[in-house]
Amino acid sequence: MTIKRRLFLSNIRMIIISFVAFGFAGRMAAFFLFGKTKPDQETMSRFRDILSQEPHHDMRMVLWFLAFALFIILISVFNGFSTYRMTRRIVKPLEPLNEGVRQIHDNNLAYRIDYKGDDEFRPVCEAFNEMAARLETSAAQRQKDEENRRELIAGISHDLRTPLTSIKGYLEGIETGVASTPEMRENYFSIIRKKTNDLEHIIEQLFLFSKLDMNEFPINLRRTDIAPAISDMIEDSIPEYAARGLDIKSGVMPKGIFVSADVLLLRNVVINILENSVKYKIKEKGQIEISAAIVNNDVLLRFADDGPGVQADMLPKLFDVFYRADPSRNKKGSGLGLAINAKIIELMGGSIYAELPPTGGLAIVISLPLLQGEKQQ
Repeated sequence: MTIKRRLFLSNIRMIIISFVAFGFAGRMAAFFLFGKTKPDQETMSRFRDILSQEPHHDMRMVLWFLAFALFIILISVFNGFSTYRMTRRIVKPLEPLNEGVRQIHDNNLAYRIDYKGDDEFRPVCEAFNEMAARLETSAAQRQKDEENRRELIAGISHDLRTPLTSIKGYLEGIETGVASTPEMRENYFSIIRKKTNDLEHIIEQLFLFSKLDMNEFPINLRRTDIAPAISDMIEDSIPEYAARGLDIKSGVMPKGIFVSADVLLLRNVVINILENSVKYKIKEKGQIEISAAIVNNDVLLRFADDGPGVQADMLPKLFDVFYRADPSRNKKGSGLGLAINAKIIELMGGSIYAELPPTGGLAIVISLPLLQGEKQQ
């Protein structure tokens, strides 16, 4: 029962009790006067005679005062009892709310109020629980962000220090005359140039990731037929990656699958996946197969290679900033590629995840929503 209804019924009871108490007080006064609670006509005639006599004027006032005082006492007792009960019904639900606030103040964000009543306090307690849940989620996210920031700083330090150390070493070799022949100096300069390009790539990746993370990177979503778009992206790259020991194969790619995508950013995603496959291949000639399929209202782009794969519990972490499944691979990449991919695909309204194919290796799956009203040809 709601508090409003309780107050309404309490007021009705007060009115009824007032009339009852007044009648009861009158009966008690009659009893004190005549020894009867319901005097007959003769008694009432005597009462009028008594009241009409001047000497009994004071007694009449005393009796009416006693009746009125009894009425006030009865009303006060009942009102006090009703007020106490109503106060308890209001104060009691405030106790768990007060305890909840204390728990939140003590940083116990997992505390929830178990309120079983069905009144105005119920939505308040539910709102409190919802607030506590949001605070708990926010605190967990802040902790995760803090851990990511620490990993980001450590990763940046490592990935910048490695090529800088190499550049410094080769420059010292040139200055001290270790590279004594023109061929050696040319080789040293070539290595310095490559390390400088690596530094530039890392800085560009960091810049791109920071812009994506702050939602400040411009994205140009357009209606895109995904099959020919992917084919165009990899066509020019096939000879380059073949020379680096990675064969790119096209699997089933149905045409007429339209999505909303930024083709340039999607190309960045594809290149990052190909770069990971060529870096971590364990065979002299690695292979990656690209295919597409429609599942419900999404198109799934699948990039499956025959590399070493990872442990199953590491799959969700592959898209974390600077995460590497194998610490021994630290020299092979910045650890930003898949994190950037996750940000880009999220901006396109899709999702990205990794899975372990039955034949071995690692598969990166991109899910993009089909445009409404589009049909497969």
